[in-house]
Amino acid sequence: MKESSMTDLTNDANAEPTLTIGDTTYPISGLTDEVKEMLSLHNQAFEMATAAKRQAVIHDIAVANIASMIEKKVLETEE
Repeated sequence: MKESSMTDLTNDANAEPTLTIGDTTYPISGLTDEVKEMLSLHNQAFEMATAAKRQAVIHDIAVANIASMIEKKVLETEE
């Protein structure tokens, strides 16, 4: 999977939002509507990917916990 070359999207409350690509910083207000829409989609996709990673961690923990419970019950029945 190719990494994004977009290095920084800044949205400081006291400064104009900017996009930094490589060594160049662009004010968001100067970008085309098409690029602004793509930035919005990028942000949404990033948030969804982050949420999916969190869900995966939760599922991994649940699987490990259930496996531990199974092991405990099996060992109890051997006694």
